[in-house]
Amino acid sequence: MPDIRQALKRLGREPGFAAVAVLTLALGIGANTALFSLVKTVLLEPLPYGDPERLVVIWDTSDPGETTWISVQEIVNYRAGSPSLADVAGYTELNATLTGGQEPERVRAAATSANLFEVLDVSPLLGRTFTPAEGAPGGPDVVVLGHGLWQRRFGGSPDVIGQSILLNGRPHTVIGVMPPALRLPLDYRAEQPTEAWVPLVIDPANLGQWGNRSYTGIGRLKPGAAAATATEEFKVLRRRWIDAGFIADQGDRSMLRSAIPVPRFVSGSIRGPLFILLGAVAFVLLIACANIVNLLLAKADVRRREIAVRAALGATRRHLVSQLLIESLAISLAGGAVGVALAWLGLDLLTALRPANLPRLADVRIDFAVLAFTAGLSLVTGFLFGLAPALQVSRPDLVGALKDGDRGGTSSRTGVRLRQALVVCQLAVSVVLVVGAGLLLRSLVALNHVDLGLNPRSVLTADIQLPATTYAEPADVVRFYQQLTVRLAELPGVEAAGAVRILPLTRTIGDWSITLEDRPHSREENPNGDFQAVTPGYFQAMQLAPRRGRILTEVDREDAPLSVVINQTMADRYWSGQEPIGKRFKMGTGDTPWLTIVGIVGTVRHNAVVEAPRAEMYLAHAQLPRSIGGATRSLTLVIRTTANPIASVGALRETVRSLDRNLPLSNIRTMDQVTASALAQPRFTATLLALLAGLALSLAAIGIYGTVSLLVTERAYEIGIRMALGARPRSILALVLRNGMALAGVGIALGITGALALSRLLETLVFGVGTLDLVTFVAAPAILAGASLVACLNPARRAAGLDPIVTLRRG
Repeated sequence: MPDIRQALKRLGREPGFAAVAVLTLALGIGANTALFSLVKTVLLEPLPYGDPERLVVIWDTSDPGETTWISVQEIVNYRAGSPSLADVAGYTELNATLTGGQEPERVRAAATSANLFEVLDVSPLLGRTFTPAEGAPGGPDVVVLGHGLWQRRFGGSPDVIGQSILLNGRPHTVIGVMPPALRLPLDYRAEQPTEAWVPLVIDPANLGQWGNRSYTGIGRLKPGAAAATATEEFKVLRRRWIDAGFIADQGDRSMLRSAIPVPRFVSGSIRGPLFILLGAVAFVLLIACANIVNLLLAKADVRRREIAVRAALGATRRHLVSQLLIESLAISLAGGAVGVALAWLGLDLLTALRPANLPRLADVRIDFAVLAFTAGLSLVTGFLFGLAPALQVSRPDLVGALKDGDRGGTSSRTGVRLRQALVVCQLAVSVVLVVGAGLLLRSLVALNHVDLGLNPRSVLTADIQLPATTYAEPADVVRFYQQLTVRLAELPGVEAAGAVRILPLTRTIGDWSITLEDRPHSREENPNGDFQAVTPGYFQAMQLAPRRGRILTEVDREDAPLSVVINQTMADRYWSGQEPIGKRFKMGTGDTPWLTIVGIVGTVRHNAVVEAPRAEMYLAHAQLPRSIGGATRSLTLVIRTTANPIASVGALRETVRSLDRNLPLSNIRTMDQVTASALAQPRFTATLLALLAGLALSLAAIGIYGTVSLLVTERAYEIGIRMALGARPRSILALVLRNGMALAGVGIALGITGALALSRLLETLVFGVGTLDLVTFVAAPAILAGASLVACLNPARRAAGLDPIVTLRRG
């Protein structure tokens, strides 16, 4: 306790030094605390399932950008044919409209096999989940509610169990409410969680077509089984199904299913960037520690006489080291406390950046585990940066120190070299971070300039779904959307209005096999295209002009010849060297009508900003009953305006209400917001790394400033002699700058070497720029050199302005 009180008194007598040291450490510790909170939640905390490590998602590795949908046939056959799996469940996403009592609301729902919650090992908060009888043909209409919907719509009342609610116009009995933490694995990739579950009806006597793939598969491994073993079993089953003629043999292009552990699936592509950012904040903390070491070494030189007196009076080296370490720990703990406050602000920044595909961001918090991490980090940091100065100063030259008196003496050669080495390391690490940030920022610029194939400016979008009970016939669906889009196009300030089956950059579109006219269908080739359905006005709203032929318009009515527009990629793939206009194909391989190609448009990047060009076909929504046998009920409205699109939201709502007051709109946003969301993850990574690089650069500049300033102070007597012998201020200025920039040059050279190694880790994170990008590798060292020059300039000017008479008299 006496040592602690003495340490606190000394720091209190030097408030400037203490404040600088605490704030420097707080920046490093706070950044580490915030990033650790994020990594802990996203990667380390268990998912809300029983024994989540045994859960796997059945995923297709042949096309990583695709959402993997499997058929009911696969669900049943994986369950029976994979010895490593204890059980397999499946579900398909639904859009449900909840009506009755309040304003209609569109909720994200799912039809699940009766065993889904048993496979996930999740118990309901209230009531129960589905029974096998409820998943059989003729079973009752029941629903399980999500916690958020239960709270929002039913006030959290336990009496909701047994109530009847209207989903898509049909009454469903509420049988259960799930706990608040529950998310389906795909929910972590979506902006909205699933909030209602209904039974998926599976008829054992009629499992449907193998090609009817619209379900996500979830499996639970048996105790001791490995996901890799299940993947090998999937390969054996795939070959068996091909030999039996159930599926086509397309080489490595389809149905290469893998069992991906759910924790790895949820973290997805963010795992790599998070570890890179965690390493970056660790480097920032090391730079901060190096600055504190420099400060303590400088203070140690000032305290040489004090330490010598205490040693002469009998203080042991162990006691001296202990006293100095206590001072260091006091600084680090204070820095940790301030760092926690900065971490709170840092979490607000993370939330503001909020990439849509960063899972569990809403759950990130500073809890006891994070505080324990911060406390431990503070103690380790205080020990590390305090040890070297303590060891050096605790072995004083008693005669020299006492003889020097108040002159303060000069630093030991070891101390000088240590400070110089620390500055070199600081600059080297800063170069690495600045190069990494530069590569990601240049990649982000390249992503922002990618041609999406459409114009997102001034476009308003909103999702809408028609319930089957009100719009029972396809003709009813077609008529409603025709009336709605015509009325929207007539609104003041609207240039064009249409609707589309799946809005680009919101979710995977999915393909459909086709049969080309006058070309025998080949199962190995399996011609297909991404299936899109649009109403008149969509192409104008997205400014998708035809490259050849025409777009779909009002002339493509229900009774008109069946027309289709394809993109340039599809034209090049199946009609290379030919004129596609006038060619025909049909959906699937059965007895379906022929579609005539009437136009070709550019290729739209639908699934992601960065993706290989995909074949895409646009069918007229009004002709869907004839071309595919039904009309899509759920569409996204697309409205191009002459002014701010958000200003048209009210008119949009009123127009929908004028046709049907029970229809809710959801996901109302501009197309600019959609594209921004698609770039959220690279923007998140690049922005954070740039902030960390800027912080590292600032700390390194402070470090070199402090080191050069101290060297000027220590060499003041020498400089005075040089000036007394005729040295000009300009030569003194050059001498100090040369010494400082020599340190900077060594640090920058080492940093470039480290950056070359780092670039390999960034290969999967950059786009449109090489990881050895010349501009970045020239600009980053130049920035560091400029910052170092600015940091050295003031001490150099001070040295050049010394009065040799005053300096020599003091010496």
